Amino acid sequence: MIHKMSVETSSRLRCPLEHSGEKLFFSLVDYRNNYFTNNDPEKIIEFYGGFENRNQLIQWMKERPKGVNYIHEVEGDKNIIVVIPTADFNGKYATECRKNIFKGLHIVFVESGGRSDFYFNSAHNVNVGVKKAMEYGPKWIVFSGDDMYKIDDISILVSELMSLDHKKYKTVFTEPSKYHSIPCKLSKPRLTRNLLFMLLGKDRWMQLKLEKKFGVQYFLPPKNGYWRLFFGKGISMISIADFGIFSSEFINGGGLFFDEVYINSADDMDLSLRVNKLHDFKVIKFKIGDYMGSTLGTDARRHLMEIAGLSYFNSIVEKDFINKF
Repeated sequence: MIHKMSVETSSRLRCPLEHSGEKLFFSLVDYRNNYFTNNDPEKIIEFYGGFENRNQLIQWMKERPKGVNYIHEVEGDKNIIVVIPTADFNGKYATECRKNIFKGLHIVFVESGGRSDFYFNSAHNVNVGVKKAMEYGPKWIVFSGDDMYKIDDISILVSELMSLDHKKYKTVFTEPSKYHSIPCKLSKPRLTRNLLFMLLGKDRWMQLKLEKKFGVQYFLPPKNGYWRLFFGKGISMISIADFGIFSSEFINGGGLFFDEVYINSADDMDLSLRVNKLHDFKVIKFKIGDYMGSTLGTDARRHLMEIAGLSYFNSIVEKDFINKF
């Protein structure tokens, strides 16, 4: 049985200007967002040119609306509730999640306004879903992207989690996939990364220039493999990325789940820092796979948009983490 509840957090689904053909804009925030969400990388580069420094960029991020969201609930076991942000509740990814991957568990889907929602904020949508899930008093909340694929049966996850004391372990990681639950390190890039980017063309070169302008020097790359060629030594941790498991104790004691200043990038990196700092996590024998970039893409446009989130992430690292690990 599926229950639906609509929640609208902003009456503005889209920027007026180029996306809609209107001549007027609501505010400077809207005007800039029209460039930030543009399909043309040149427009995104223009967007960053409107800020003199990182602080100005972050201030705009704080003022930016959060978009809309619609909650869809699928009935199931409420000891473990799955929260899934999605662009389309009826799409193939969300359908696979509820009919196959997480079948039997209670699922809270948080659907965005689709392609017309140019204020979409995944961190805000996940927070909305987590808040709804907590109304049922679960022991565990699973945060998952919708673009996952099944490896182990969900019964294995249930068995593993229900054997743990949710008051003892705040966070649970699964066996690593290609993108989540993998060993990472908070580190700075080597010169080899810069040289590679210079060879990859204008968009990557501009990415380097913008990283320098906004003080982006800390990243959270995988610890092993070819990444070692491009990043130096750093602080080891496990990355959440698009799948993580959290006890109700963690959420009750931690306030906001994701930091909503982030705009669809680096919010998971920020959460990974906070989780690893607690040192009270557990790794269980459960495997789930994930695709990469199926929703937001992996092109130059996305790389350029990610600079905003990385700028804010670096401000947090410099302020709260580097000298405390």
